[in-house]
Amino acid sequence: MNIKFKINKNISQKIISCMILAIFFMMLSGCSKDTSEKNNVDFEQITADIRGSVNDETMTISANPSKSLKRFYGLNLSDYENLVLYSPSSSMDVSELMIIKLSDDTQIDAVESSIEARVASQLESFGGYGPEQCALLEDYIIKIKNNYVFYAVGKNAENLKKAFIDAI
Repeated sequence: MNIKFKINKNISQKIISCMILAIFFMMLSGCSKDTSEKNNVDFEQITADIRGSVNDETMTISANPSKSLKRFYGLNLSDYENLVLYSPSSSMDVSELMIIKLSDDTQIDAVESSIEARVASQLESFGGYGPEQCALLEDYIIKIKNNYVFYAVGKNAENLKKAFIDAI
């Protein structure tokens, strides 16, 4: 009779252990984030949220974003889902803001490379006479979040980044 009890006790311990593991895994799966929501962030809402942080004295929204994207970054707008681009208001300023919605994650490297090339070009242009502009360019910000690439240069670049993160 003692043997029966030990067998039942071992079986009940295994059942309890399995139940505890099952509950643990259910709790873990409940904590995971649904990655399908990364494409559901509304681009127009993001740009509207950030618009209030843009310094209108130093940069203006591009009237022809497709042309500006090609000219400044060497990228084709048709390759991406959406874009907002603010360019410097004057030729003596370097303040810029770009938010580009990628079609897929494989585009990240190309966009980052084009941003780095743009910064290098601007540093070369302002290198001889614009120490303030060069300092701003050296502190440029790139932030990749979900399927968006955020790029900012300027005195308020940190504020723009914060507005972007809050919007996402």
